[in-house]
Amino acid sequence: MSIPVEQHQHAEHQRIQKIDEDATTVIVQVGQIAETQRKHTAMLERHTVYHQQHRSDLTALRRDLEDTRTEMNMRFSALDDDVAGLKTDVAGLKTDVSQIKDTLGVILSRLPEQPAA
Repeated sequence: MSIPVEQHQHAEHQRIQKIDEDATTVIVQVGQIAETQRKHTAMLERHTVYHQQHRSDLTALRRDLEDTRTEMNMRFSALDDDVAGLKTDVAGLKTDVSQIKDTLGVILSRLPEQPAA
């Protein structure tokens, strides 16, 4: 049994139409994928720029922190030296006060006693 020519042409026409529709769908989907890729690429580029800036900022902050740490260490060292100097000065003052007390004691012991009023 054979298919009449008209039926065959109609079926072939429908098949070609379906292929055209499928091809159009694929073309639209490929366009959508390409657009999505462009958006993702732009996002990635922005992220890369942000990441580079962030890394640069972090490097600058680390440098500033190290400079501050060095400055604080120098100040603390100077403060330690000042404290040590003050301790020496206080020890010297204590010695001086002790000597003054001793000297005053000698002077007072040499003074004649005064009658109580």
